[in-house]
Amino acid sequence: MNRKAIINADDLGISELRSRGILEAHRKGIVTSTTLLANSTHLESITQWLRESPQLGVGVHLNLSEGNAILSHPRSLADDQGRFLGTEETRRRLMEGRFDRDEMQTEFDLQIRRVRDLGIEPTHLDSHQHIHLYPAVTSALCWAAQRHGITKVRLPREPVPPPGSVTPSIYWELVRYQGLIPKAAQDLSSAGLRTSDHFRGITLRGGLHFDRFLDMMARLPEGTTEVMVHPGLREPAGKVFPTEDRERELRLLTDPETRKAVENYGIELITYRSL
Repeated sequence: MNRKAIINADDLGISELRSRGILEAHRKGIVTSTTLLANSTHLESITQWLRESPQLGVGVHLNLSEGNAILSHPRSLADDQGRFLGTEETRRRLMEGRFDRDEMQTEFDLQIRRVRDLGIEPTHLDSHQHIHLYPAVTSALCWAAQRHGITKVRLPREPVPPPGSVTPSIYWELVRYQGLIPKAAQDLSSAGLRTSDHFRGITLRGGLHFDRFLDMMARLPEGTTEVMVHPGLREPAGKVFPTEDRERELRLLTDPETRKAVENYGIELITYRSL
């Protein structure tokens, strides 16, 4: 079997401790790829860290829901202070058709430009909370990708597991995505954008442990699979993501036994550059 895996750590830039954990998971572990939030408040530190990790693939984590918009005075995407509206409100407004398409295009253009201005040529695009699966956002992403010559995009085609095998929130999230993916796949293909053959990681969220992760890796289908992970260092109480889940993922991804098992399975670890 010819099996390849892109181990992508989401949310580089969401906090310094998360970012440090992602870089550690690459330098000491099996993470090959990450995606950067262009509206991060510590881009200067990240840029320096990335210079020390030239083999790490870096894409853009397009964002319409967390932190501040880069676009000045957006009318539909943010509040009066320029802050995005959060995941649930963003999804609701998208379903109601209340986001301006030109504003989304401009915001994505600015986010990609900010990353490129750091000297980073993005390997691919994805989005925070997979928001690019919504048709209006898919369209804006395709426009921005073509504008910047980016040819690879995440498509989270993860199979829906049986009810009861994951938490209800994850189950219904996957069901929602399955309803959006066929059109998104068609639109991405029509725009000349490539995706991995398979995707895994949503069902592992919040419950990642050694045996479960290795069982998933052992069962990867033939072709290229993107595996989404969320390593990080523990945040202080009251800060973003103050859970043990991020540190647990970091320990697993940097465990020498994990790398040894992946090698024994005959899985080649790559980035989106090689897709």
